[in-house]
Amino acid sequence: MPGMMPGMMPGVELPLAVCGYLAIALIWPTWSTWRRSGVWPVVFHREAAPLQRAAGLIFAVVLLGLVGWSLRIGLGDPAEQGVVAVPVAICGTGWLLVAAGTVITRSAQVTMGRSWRIGIDDRPTELVTHGPFRWSRNPIFAGMTLTLGGFLLVAPSLASLCLVAVLVASIQVQVRFEELHLLARQGDAYRRYAARVGRFVPWWGRIGSSPRPTSEADSSRTPEVVK
Repeated sequence: MPGMMPGMMPGVELPLAVCGYLAIALIWPTWSTWRRSGVWPVVFHREAAPLQRAAGLIFAVVLLGLVGWSLRIGLGDPAEQGVVAVPVAICGTGWLLVAAGTVITRSAQVTMGRSWRIGIDDRPTELVTHGPFRWSRNPIFAGMTLTLGGFLLVAPSLASLCLVAVLVASIQVQVRFEELHLLARQGDAYRRYAARVGRFVPWWGRIGSSPRPTSEADSSRTPEVVK
């Protein structure tokens, strides 16, 4: 229509940003942690619960799918991939979310130092509660979710919506298993921390502080979440 601003379509900057984020958030910290500590931070356990293993596998496969999807858009015609042109303001907001999510992710990883892992590690690690962990128990996943939301705004399509939805659902599953692991490993220290700090954002998703379970049946109960 006359007078309407044309929508924006992503180009080669999209796959560059997706691959750049994965390099910053996964590849570089994996190599850096291994080089500094001698500990390989990518942990997979055959003994893990089936749902946890499934979530991890789905996350990895869909993450690769996100890379492939971005390459097809950046090197081809976005419209043929079902991408909808969006106003400049929405596209700009998307890129701001990508930048903010990347900064949050990397800041949290630097704060964790040698305690950073991909997966759940049975080896002892420090409970990190300073830096961005003062406001979020999972700032890495919070930053990742922001980044994924940014990519969705930059290149909205049915495919991108499905990819992001599956990745976010996998994150939610992984976080729940990590909370159970930390409650078992760190005990009251993690219980007090989780009672005052939100799961992803401040105050939301805190775990209600309760007395130490006195029986095996009690210990299997799902922690109460404070809204």
